[in-house]
Amino acid sequence: MLALAPPAPPEVRANLIGLLVQACDATAGLIGAAAHHLLPPLGGLPGGAPRPAETGAMLAEVLRLDPPVRATRRVTTAGVRLGGRDLPAGSPVLLRFDAANRDPRVFSEPAAFRPGRPGAGLLTFGAGERGCPGDRHALALAAGVFDVLRARCRRLRTDLRHEPHPTLRVPTNLEMSVR
Repeated sequence: MLALAPPAPPEVRANLIGLLVQACDATAGLIGAAAHHLLPPLGGLPGGAPRPAETGAMLAEVLRLDPPVRATRRVTTAGVRLGGRDLPAGSPVLLRFDAANRDPRVFSEPAAFRPGRPGAGLLTFGAGERGCPGDRHALALAAGVFDVLRARCRRLRTDLRHEPHPTLRVPTNLEMSVR
């Protein structure tokens, strides 16, 4: 990877490689979560489940309920009061997307899967200058793969296991059968 990275200081090259690896894992996690939550198992669902039409709204709701990147770390640049505590500049902070995306003060019925709800999935990619630089690419890739899976596949297994990682949810398996 270093040989393919553009000429730059070592820190920049390391960050570029890290971004590429995280983007790959996070996009795989999004595709796996979407397939797990939205594709019917082999043999279908009892009574036939309705198939939501709009892929973007479905992926946004999957991002809200089961984000592939569960958390990120930041460091305060100035003193701040957070959660009733005063934190000085330079304090590490863990931002939990999985918890924020289920805040009942923001999302009514936070455990319910409701594609098209306002603001769904927005927190998962972060915001501002520290937001994910590949959000549109990840969503476009996940949408393309998911649309093909939705049109042609069924899940073979209902369980989904993940790689052990403190902040990422990347599936270790996703068994499909072509219809």
